Amino acid sequence: MKINSRRASQSLIIGIKLAVTKHYIMTMLKRVPIFLASFILLNSYLARAFNVNIGHRSVVGSVSKSAIRMSSTAAAPNSEQKSHLYVPSERDEYYQGNIAQYLLDLHDEGATLNFCGGMMFQLVLSDKLQTHLKSVAADSSSEGKQKKQPIIHPASQSLMSRTPDYKKSSFADNIFSFHGRELRKIPTANGGMGFVLQLSYADPSATLEEVSSSSAAGKGADAAWNGTPVDPQGWSKEEIATYDGWRSDQWRKWRKCSMYEDEGYSTFGQEFGNEAFGLNHRFFLHLDSQNKMWLSAEDGCEGTPADGSSLMKKLGGMLFGRHLVIVAVCLLNLHYVGGYHAEKKIF
Repeated sequence: MKINSRRASQSLIIGIKLAVTKHYIMTMLKRVPIFLASFILLNSYLARAFNVNIGHRSVVGSVSKSAIRMSSTAAAPNSEQKSHLYVPSERDEYYQGNIAQYLLDLHDEGATLNFCGGMMFQLVLSDKLQTHLKSVAADSSSEGKQKKQPIIHPASQSLMSRTPDYKKSSFADNIFSFHGRELRKIPTANGGMGFVLQLSYADPSATLEEVSSSSAAGKGADAAWNGTPVDPQGWSKEEIATYDGWRSDQWRKWRKCSMYEDEGYSTFGQEFGNEAFGLNHRFFLHLDSQNKMWLSAEDGCEGTPADGSSLMKKLGGMLFGRHLVIVAVCLLNLHYVGGYHAEKKIF
């Protein structure tokens, strides 16, 4: 009797498994047309992605000299002709320590920096910083090379907090550190993600002071920088006074186009588009164990020059960019094909 009951139970379990398997197969067959349609839609997007710079060239109207270079040549530099921008050994041989010229060339070529393992930021220098770096790059005197050239810190100083005389402040001198911004939602930015990393010129005559009740310093600062806005495209007095880039981004002040323009950056919308927004950071340069150069923010997020024209970079741009919804739809259909009944809406 017990044996028969056991066999009956086993037969019931087998029957249930077969029924479930059949149900999954039928579900998959029903979802195949939806999956194929989504796949076609995704492929259509990928085809457009390779021409994204052409399709969006007219989004941002007239631009200033330092505005983003969006030509197809800048977006996809010839990796053989421009390898000195990305290969450390060729970089050192080509520039011979002229880091100012290296930064200028990265800007002129519309080069991208690979942040966080795939987030491509186009490097953009302000007009005033370009003028300064051109002067430094052309100065062949020993004093110019020793005192004015931007410094690339050694691999042992991979964080700003490890650099000599580090203070939590808004200090920048255009040599050891730079004022900058991460800017987002810029449709014409090279790299396909809408990201720009902007560097600007900081007041070279300013000094650091002790923090007091009357000094302008961000939350958690241990020194106050008395610099003033000297670059029309650079940090405003509000950005200088409240800078706290050592803190997490979620606690910091993000700025929209209207705020930048209200604070004095009158051409922000013209250069990057009215939908762009951003966050100010201090940046510095350092090497790694493989002699790659990294542009690192004070909070540790950093990027290295990388050719942003490859297929994988464009796929990464799709995942991080405006068309995430398309990818989500495809993933949702894959979820269905696997037999999982995700009936709840995800948007």
